[in-house]
Amino acid sequence: MIVGHGDDLYRYDDLVKINFSSNVYQHADLSPLKEWLSERFDLLANYPEPEARSLEKLIAFKEGISPESVLVTNGATEAIYLIAQLYRGSASIIPQPTFSEYADACRIHHHIISYENTDDLVKLPRDRVYWICNPNNPSGNVLMKGFVDYLVRRSPRYTFVVDQSYEAYTREPLLSPREMNGVPNLLLLHSFSKTYAIPGLRLGYITGHPNTIQLLRTLRYPWSVNSMAIEAGKFLLKRGKPAIPDLDAYLAETERLRTAMRQIDGIRVFETKTNYMLCELQTVTASELKSYLIHEHGMLIRDCSNFYGLSNFFFRVSTQQPDENDALIEAIRQFLETRS
Repeated sequence: MIVGHGDDLYRYDDLVKINFSSNVYQHADLSPLKEWLSERFDLLANYPEPEARSLEKLIAFKEGISPESVLVTNGATEAIYLIAQLYRGSASIIPQPTFSEYADACRIHHHIISYENTDDLVKLPRDRVYWICNPNNPSGNVLMKGFVDYLVRRSPRYTFVVDQSYEAYTREPLLSPREMNGVPNLLLLHSFSKTYAIPGLRLGYITGHPNTIQLLRTLRYPWSVNSMAIEAGKFLLKRGKPAIPDLDAYLAETERLRTAMRQIDGIRVFETKTNYMLCELQTVTASELKSYLIHEHGMLIRDCSNFYGLSNFFFRVSTQQPDENDALIEAIRQFLETRS
């Protein structure tokens, strides 16, 4: 299991007041969902569905595909590990830097892993699994929809796993399950946790060809998705709204934050198409900055030094409210001025 994800709030007791480390929107109004679930605590006295079929039917209706093309999972992470298990012993291509669980799952299931090195691509077996995080974490970049579609359809003997967990956090066009329905070499990953800002409930789903989805079903253990998560999924599909009330305004605030961060001496800030951005320090490490922000300002950022290909100078932040973003900018500026 990978240690060192973002949102490691549990490590710091009550020190953290503003959480910039999680990419999940921090200001969602969850009160309607909380009220709905509070009236359903009796469900805890019985087992949930062995498979979340009732929720899968609702997702299928929403996406315009067959229920046999949907598999609800315990977050997108269970989906990743199931797919790695299904293709156990395969060659997996994982462009870097990206979400670390792809490689971790592949190692557990004895994949031959390549980080898209040219020499590796020549030597690897022709049957391969390509893992694509789109929007990508931690960079925030988004591959063009047409380009991903071209890759998938051009290479039918390769299996493509396209993780679109952050699809609700960008305005860039992405692949839709309906458009890709029936494409046998594609699996799309989706996340209720991100879309509706409920990461603690662990809820995601896979869409893909019915034959592949059926094979994945044979690998999972029963009751992997709990009753409350299933009920939350049903409520959110029927009555809920995406966590971010105004995505355009939120992304505009992200660009304002990025522009202000770029004006601080000693930081390189990369472009992004989402609500989070990758940053690189020039003279101090990310762990030093993280410690300072926690203990002096009650702010938590994501140290990105454990991403493959990134050094200990990289960190990531996600956009919060304007006043919180301004406080972060000032805190980082103060820290770097004392280190100059």
